[in-house]
Amino acid sequence: MEKNRGEAAAPPGNTLSPGGWPIDPRFPPGRLGLFFDGEVQRLIDSFAFCFKVKITVFSARMEEMIVGLQNPGSCFCRLIQRKLRFRYRCCRQDMLMCQRCLHKDNPVIYQCYAGPSEAILPIKIEGKFIGYGMMGQFRTCRELPEETLRAWTKAALPPETLRKAYGELPLFDKPALDNILTLFSMLIAFVVTREYVRIRRPGVAEQVIHWLDGHIAGPVPLDAAAAAVGRSRSTVSHTIKRRLGLSYQRLCILKRIQRFESIVAADPAVSIQEAAAMVGYDDPLYFSRIYKKVRLAAPSSYVNSIRNRGSPLSP
Repeated sequence: MEKNRGEAAAPPGNTLSPGGWPIDPRFPPGRLGLFFDGEVQRLIDSFAFCFKVKITVFSARMEEMIVGLQNPGSCFCRLIQRKLRFRYRCCRQDMLMCQRCLHKDNPVIYQCYAGPSEAILPIKIEGKFIGYGMMGQFRTCRELPEETLRAWTKAALPPETLRKAYGELPLFDKPALDNILTLFSMLIAFVVTREYVRIRRPGVAEQVIHWLDGHIAGPVPLDAAAAAVGRSRSTVSHTIKRRLGLSYQRLCILKRIQRFESIVAADPAVSIQEAAAMVGYDDPLYFSRIYKKVRLAAPSSYVNSIRNRGSPLSP
């Protein structure tokens, strides 16, 4: 069971509700927000299915808003993240490439440290930046990078397993990739212009998420969340499960971890103990166990990667 820990103030200047739901500054925070219509999930799933790619929509704070359910992630990437414990490198590189994408204000295509390629494009509504669209886990090279293979064999793992998983990734030459990226850009533009992304009053799940955003440093029991949104405990629990596909307890853990990462990214000098306390954990060892279970790496790995961000591929 998740432990709720000591009080701490939420980071100032927050313009997004948890989960990356952008709050439009023209409206009172907590009452109105910017949300994706459910039709978006079906469009993204269809695109991911056709091209066998993973599609993710990130908020401006690099929190996952939508993940393509048809392809939640390749076998190759799961092997790299679980067997070599390199998820923190994936998260760090995603963040750096999103920053580059925002700076260039154009799509960015890059080959990740392990070998697969990914593409990122900025998402805007009426000129206002709200997040990123990522299309990933495909090949632009036939051969697995030697550096990745060396790390795999050094861990005493069978190389054929990784080669087979790498070979299962879709392979695109430059003309095909250019056309797929054009279609992906048009899909995102269609979603925005057709107002699938729009301002509306948040539902129960979004209200709970927004309440969590303001109370993540302290106890956040389900009864308190239900009272805050004026619904029963069972209604909140079932709605969260139906809308987000996870339990309320799991949602709380994920939001604490995401806030921890946002705090560290904003202030790399902060200690793990301090940042953990800001998200409700006054026991850093307990927080480390929770973080490692979710992210497959210790929080120190993420903190060190942020502090050494000048070298995006260093461990």
